This record gives sequence, C-alpha cells and structure tokens, in this order.
Amino acid sequence: MIIVRYGEIALKGKNRKTFENKLIENIKKTLARKGVDAKVRSTQGRLIVDASHEFSEIIRKVPGVVSVSPAWKMEYEEIPEFLSTHLRNMNPASFKIDARRINKAFHKTSQQINEEIGAFVVQRFGWKVNLNQPELAIGIEMIEGQAYVFFETKKGVGGLPSSTQGRLVLLMSVGIDSPVAGFLMLKRGVSLTALHFDQGHADLARQMIDVLNQYSSEPIELIVVNHLEYFQPYVTELERMGKREWTCVICKVLMLKKAEEIAKERSALGIVTGDSLGQVASQTLENLFLESSVVKMPIYRPLIGMDKDETVRIARQIGTFEIFVEAARHSCPFRPSSVVTRGSTYGLNKILEHFKSKSLWQG
Repeated sequence: MIIVRYGEIALKGKNRKTFENKLIENIKKTLARKGVDAKVRSTQGRLIVDASHEFSEIIRKVPGVVSVSPAWKMEYEEIPEFLSTHLRNMNPASFKIDARRINKAFHKTSQQINEEIGAFVVQRFGWKVNLNQPELAIGIEMIEGQAYVFFETKKGVGGLPSSTQGRLVLLMSVGIDSPVAGFLMLKRGVSLTALHFDQGHADLARQMIDVLNQYSSEPIELIVVNHLEYFQPYVTELERMGKREWTCVICKVLMLKKAEEIAKERSALGIVTGDSLGQVASQTLENLFLESSVVKMPIYRPLIGMDKDETVRIARQIGTFEIFVEAARHSCPFRPSSVVTRGSTYGLNKILEHFKSKSLWQG
C-alpha cells in the first residue's frame, strides 16, 4: 500500500472532487505506463494506492501529490508484532512515534497511540526517544479504523493535477531554463506540447522530454525544427541590411511565431518560455516587449523573476541539469559579435517590413 497526500486540491471547495478524481486518474495513467494496473481509492483526504512500495518514487512525481508513504496496512492490535519483526535488525540512536487519526472513528487519540506504541518500542528494544530530531520516525495513520504503518515520507511536487488547466506550447532548448519552465507549468495542471529548434542536439531534447514526462499524465509531444534551415534566410537578410546585431531578437521573434502557429493547430492557449529578466541580452524588458508584440497569444514566463541559482536548483531536483551539461559547450552559429539589448519598435518594424518584401514574413 502507498499513502498519497494532496494539499492545494483540498482548497478547491465545490470543485475538490473533480480535482481529486483527476489526480486519481493521473496516478493510474502514470502507473499504467509502467505496466501496473493499480487500484486507487479516496478516503478522508488521502488516496490509498494498492501497489508495491517501489512505485512510490513514480507516484511522488505526479503533479498534485504533496507526499507519499510506502505503508503496511493492519489492525491496530497487530502493530507491536509487526514492529518487533520489522525493526529487529535496526539500531537507531533515537526514534519517535508520529501517529495521526485521520478521523475520530478510532477510539484512541493520536497522543494515546504515540504513548502506547512508543512505550512498547522502548520496552522491546531499549531505544531512546527523541521527538525533535529522531534517527527513525515511525509513522502511524489510522484510516477507517485500520492502521497504516510507515517509516518514510517522500516529498511530492505538489501543485495541481495535470490536464486540468488546458494546453500550452513550450519553447524548449537543451539549456537549463526552458525545461524548468515546462516543469513549473506541468505542476500547475497544464498539458504541454514542446517545440525544439535543433542545432544538433535533438537526442538531448528527447532526453529532456523523457524527464518531463515523469511529471506529466500524458506523453509530451516533441516537435523538432531544423534551426539552421529555418533561420538561415533571415540571418542572410540581416547581413544584407547591416543589422546582424538584431539576430538574437529576430531569432526569438521567429520562434514565437512558429510556436503560435503550432499552438493554433493543437488548440493550445498560449506559449511558455524560459525567459528570466535580464539574464541574457535578448531578455531585457525592452526586448521581451518587442518579442511579445509579434504574437497574439499569451506568453507565460514562469522564471521571469528567478535568479540562475534558483533555476539550477530546480533543474537538479527534477533531473534535467545533467542533460544540460552534455550540451553546455555548444554555442549558436548565428550569434553576432554584438547584440541589441534595448531594441525599438521602429527598428523591429523596419526589419519585418524588409522581410515582408522578400516574402519571408506575414503579419
């Protein structure tokens, strides 16, 4: 058995059951991708998953899950015998009992359970009690009159269940930022379609998607566009205009236009990017304003106020940082020696008008 706890869903009022059912569905889908047909039931603000303990690591990555505990189900009276057997090869410096009655149906209070089972462990093993920083915490949750005993609680990603908030198109590189942006939107209940402009690392992009799929209730579609073929005509025209310093801004403009096109095809409601304010030249307020002006769809930037350390921490946490390291030495072949950091609307419009005259731009 695995105990699954959720948090934000409990605040949804009349919609709570809808979100709870979606979370159950997503857990089942996630386990089914691993070949597991698990039963999941809801009771007293908990989900009980009838699956082997090893699958708790998979379940904790499902958006909406706050924590999981691999547990053993038994009658309350069976706890001493179970602990005698299960703990006999352990010798922790200290322990504590952390008991909770999930409802008032059971006749003993949480404190009574703590004292009663704690006294048994002391008598049986002679271990020292430490309520603040124990080496071993023995969890007991009384649910519908049954005892669920566990020895670890794994933190989940929290947030809302996937596919409860519509679809967005993620502009995804193999860098640090955009996969993290995708993860943050997944944990807010969004479904993703990913768009990658390939510079020779499509295999790494697929690895990034494999990681993000651990946090998605449905496989994420990855659309790959050849970066060199797509951008070369525009860079050539910028050279002719003597406007090579605009390359990074124009590159982002074209990416957003392509993302908008795909969003319309996929009935998506917007675009997600890994932009972080001021982090690189194309991410100044002026340039972000210009880039946003060329598309009509909303652009979501979940990293906009984060610093690099925060983003790296999340990338390490979810497992995309190691993939980024494999591609870290790569640089864009189109990057100019100097770049526009505070582009103007007038300057952008002149370039787009030129592109239009060459049948390279519509809009």
